[in-house]
Amino acid sequence: MDIDETIQVRCSRCKGKFRDKARRVRDGYSRQCPICERVMFFSDGSPNPDINDALRQAERARKLLRQAEDEKAARPAASAAEPEDSEAAEVAGRTERRVRGSGRTTTSSR
Repeated sequence: MDIDETIQVRCSRCKGKFRDKARRVRDGYSRQCPICERVMFFSDGSPNPDINDALRQAERARKLLRQAEDEKAARPAASAAEPEDSEAAEVAGRTERRVRGSGRTTTSSR
């Protein structure tokens, strides 16, 4: 399931809509409208309904993104498990070579 990382923000001055990343849109964030170039300040408890809608949408999108990341981490893909096994064998092989190499002694005949 693909989750859209962006939300639509409606400018209260020109009524135009533009997209912004949900991870950015938080309390204290400011963004300039690309259409009319008005600076919009996103703050909790704003009297502007467009700002409140954008903050709510961003929170919902961030929550869905966190859930998707948690699910992805909880169930690793089968293809990802195979390289780990071959990687472990490769590391074990390197360690064996080191162990064998460290047992050698050199004597100098001077």
